[in-house]
Amino acid sequence: MAELELTPIGGALGATVGGLDQHGLEAPGLIDELRGALREHHVLFFPGLDPSVEALRDLGARCGPLEVHPYIEKVAEDIPEVCVLDTSATPKADIWHTDVTYSEHPPIAAMLHMVECPPWGGDTMWINCHGVYDSLSIGLRQFLATLTCIHDDGRQGSLQAEHPVVRIHPDTGRPALYVNKQHGRRIPQLSRPESQMLLAFLYKWQEQVKFSCRWHWQPGDVALWDERVTLHVMVDDTHERRLMRRVTVLGDDPQALSPDSMAPRAASDQSAASGFYGIGGYDF
Repeated sequence: MAELELTPIGGALGATVGGLDQHGLEAPGLIDELRGALREHHVLFFPGLDPSVEALRDLGARCGPLEVHPYIEKVAEDIPEVCVLDTSATPKADIWHTDVTYSEHPPIAAMLHMVECPPWGGDTMWINCHGVYDSLSIGLRQFLATLTCIHDDGRQGSLQAEHPVVRIHPDTGRPALYVNKQHGRRIPQLSRPESQMLLAFLYKWQEQVKFSCRWHWQPGDVALWDERVTLHVMVDDTHERRLMRRVTVLGDDPQALSPDSMAPRAASDQSAASGFYGIGGYDF
């Protein structure tokens, strides 16, 4: 296959993919190229790719085993791996999150196909959680590496899992903050007030625009992202319908960063991170 044409869309993460159409989705070597691009850009956009339901499922399956979501409506009984996300019938995903972190085996990647959307509004944003982690002081990073977080599905805790607060990417060994506002509940190593205070800080810190990219959808667009190192959210600024199809890919389970593997950072780098809100500390 021809080499993919990658064009970054922001400084923190995100790139469009050119040189690919539906005829190239089964090309040998495509998945290796996409994995390499995801390691660098974390979320990839395919404008106007417009795959069939079967093509979307099959492309996802080439990346790994597909999840059958426990709650979301499926596109068809015989294709349970493809979910339907319809804002006219289901709640909007307007809270920053990583998908299904309440599972012991959360997805490693997701693919979203926009079928119907308004001409403006209803964008999706992503956050680079590598960048979030790197922006923290060495002392806080070392402390976070000793913690876990309890995640649940928000349905009276019927599904629940415990994951490291700092997760390493299995291909690069690079750490990323792995908590999210929608599913993260508490840090069991801390008292409840300490846990609430720390999670409130982390949620607010990671949602800074400087860590993000934003995609304005057109019908037929596809996004592919690494669930292990990103957050995403719908920008809820429209009342018009958004109809999407999604597949999620399973793989490695979250692995914690060893505190002993962390290297000190230059003083200039630490001062830049800690000084974002100026002298006087973080403003809650």
